[in-house]
Amino acid sequence: MRSLPSTCVRIIYTNRFRKFIASIFILLFLVPFSGYAEVSATAGEKAFKQYCTSCHQVNNKLVGPALKDMHTRRTEEWLIKWIRNNSALRATGDKDALAIYEEYNKNEMPSFLSFTDDDIKSIIEYVKVQSAAPATQPGAAPGTEGAPADQPSFWLYIVVGVLVVITFLLMRTNTVLKRLAYEKIGEELPEERPLLSRLKTKRAIAFYVIAGVFLLGFTLADSAMRLGRSKNYKPVQPIAFSHELHAGINQINCLYCHSSAEKSKIAGIPPVSTCMNCHKAIQQGESEAGTAEIQKIYAAFDKNEPIEWVKIHNLPDHVYFNHSQHVAVGKIACQTCHGPVETMPELYQFTSLSMGWCINCHRQTDVQFGSNNYYSMYTELHEDFKSGKIDKVTAEMMGGTECQKCHY
Repeated sequence: MRSLPSTCVRIIYTNRFRKFIASIFILLFLVPFSGYAEVSATAGEKAFKQYCTSCHQVNNKLVGPALKDMHTRRTEEWLIKWIRNNSALRATGDKDALAIYEEYNKNEMPSFLSFTDDDIKSIIEYVKVQSAAPATQPGAAPGTEGAPADQPSFWLYIVVGVLVVITFLLMRTNTVLKRLAYEKIGEELPEERPLLSRLKTKRAIAFYVIAGVFLLGFTLADSAMRLGRSKNYKPVQPIAFSHELHAGINQINCLYCHSSAEKSKIAGIPPVSTCMNCHKAIQQGESEAGTAEIQKIYAAFDKNEPIEWVKIHNLPDHVYFNHSQHVAVGKIACQTCHGPVETMPELYQFTSLSMGWCINCHRQTDVQFGSNNYYSMYTELHEDFKSGKIDKVTAEMMGGTECQKCHY
């Protein structure tokens, strides 16, 4: 039997080896990413924190109902319909959907039409895990107690490690097979280059440069996007004021202290005189520490000096935000942006307040279009709404995502 020329052997061997390497890489990279499309509490946690925490908690009421054990009160099929498009579910005359809508003062929950069934099932799975976990203590950062481990990142590190090991094993296999191929055709094996010299080739150096540029670019872009964000920022205040005590236990309306929120661009920090409206009569706390904090109010009042509160929620100077537009016109609950302040002994920044977070709200939150005369100028949308062509109106549909709305 006539043997193949050495050149043909090398070409056939090289092509087969390249196909084998490509198959291994495709398999290794597809396996970890396929897990993201499956139902999991980890995927549900990410979606819940991104889309749900402004209105819902697992163990406590917020803007919407507490979600604990919701899977035992409603079927999975019903929950999928409700979460994806609750207005469409109400339109069918569903009694449970209508009852929830009425109970929560007709505050319409945003629709999530882009969610797949698996996305919603993952959120339900996350709520199941949280329902079985110990309840978060009041004032603690939400979504931290009982959260499942970050499995995708863990497995990604494992896959990368396995990939590196397999790469070196394949390089060794390549050397052995090459030696066997040359022995079969009776030719002398070319001198094998050491691994270190292979890592210094022009191709290797080009790969290092390209990978470094991409890594540096990603790092710079990620750092730039995070610049100025202060989620979970919780500074020490000059007086230990508890929103849990005032807004939660004593149920003082937010607008009593922050009255300019419905009339002005800024919500404002109440002056000492506002504090004294109540504390002329309330001079002692439930403990010596509480009484000492109240005395600080009297000290500031007697000296006619303002209390130097530390501002928590800060937007960049190039961003325009109007509280009255959201509170008085949009009827947006304070908790939507500020979180469950009525459970916070110490106030902290609950959401990122990033541009993406605001845009998502403008895209998903239904405005009270039919009952608010402020929107009467949008005649075409009113006609579409009345005719049933559309079943909801969002801020985006009225230009709420145009750059000039917030940057001018």
